[in-house]
Amino acid sequence: MKLKDVGEFGFIDRIKDDALIRKYMGLVGIGDDCAVFKVDEGKSILLTTDMLLERVHFLREVMTPHQIGYKALAVNLSDIAASGGLPREAFVSIAVPEDLSLEELLEIYQGMKDLARKFDVNITGGDTTTSLQDLVINIALTGEIDEDLILYRSGAKAGDLICVTDNLGDSAAGLDLILNHRKEMHNYPQLIKQHFMPIPHVEQGRAISRSKMATSMMDISDGLASDIRHISKASKLGAVLYEERFPHSEEFQKYLAELKPDYLKTAIGVGEDYCLLLTVPQKNFADLKKNLNELGHQLYNVGEMTEGEDIYIISKKGEKSILTLSGWDQFKEH
Repeated sequence: MKLKDVGEFGFIDRIKDDALIRKYMGLVGIGDDCAVFKVDEGKSILLTTDMLLERVHFLREVMTPHQIGYKALAVNLSDIAASGGLPREAFVSIAVPEDLSLEELLEIYQGMKDLARKFDVNITGGDTTTSLQDLVINIALTGEIDEDLILYRSGAKAGDLICVTDNLGDSAAGLDLILNHRKEMHNYPQLIKQHFMPIPHVEQGRAISRSKMATSMMDISDGLASDIRHISKASKLGAVLYEERFPHSEEFQKYLAELKPDYLKTAIGVGEDYCLLLTVPQKNFADLKKNLNELGHQLYNVGEMTEGEDIYIISKKGEKSILTLSGWDQFKEH
């Protein structure tokens, strides 16, 4: 059997059992956006790590070194946001190919530093080594949060509204432009920017956790089609999504009209939106939306959690069907 036969999340399911040797230390280990460690009465430390590999997660010929460094930290910040935490210390490990100049390497770190400064994050240490071919960046990031404010994937209840904190599909459209329509990239600057330099929803995550109005949360890294399955599986529920409720930017609408891609795949099947996906009891939705709006942020209802285990989608024509689109899995064939 090969890894592509089970995919990333099938692999994770196989390794997480018996991984916590001292179970009293880790409140949550493998399988959520962050590991959680209780350090003081009522206080917890969050820990996440993400690896970015050249030609898998980015292309050096189209991204500047600054953008590469920025994105490497941004995806980790998004994981801390997904738990509702405050990001604190970053540890950067990097494997450097021979053809990367010192100036480019310093600019990668400058991209990290510029984003770190916005979120008051220290770059505390890490490791460096050589690479025989590709650039590899791995960042481990800590965060902190009150124990009673942590949001996991497993807290959703039947009847909860499924919500997102930003438009869907911009980053996926940007990636499609980079890979398949490079001559058209200049016509869609916001889609390209969203793919290269996503804004982590840290403020939104903290506001949501402190409100105590949501029941579960994660970030959208693999597409709504994939990530709603993680909440459904963790919460032992099904879900229904409404295509007509998916929020999109004007530039995404222009991209759809002019280049005519596969709509559903682009909107919810590729990912790297790095907004938040959360479930909210219906009675809390209006108040939480108002709270976020007052901070200058958005909250969109795109579906609801249901009894059972199936994931459905209702098309713009009102047709209900099983959602077969599975979202991004880096180990499976696409």
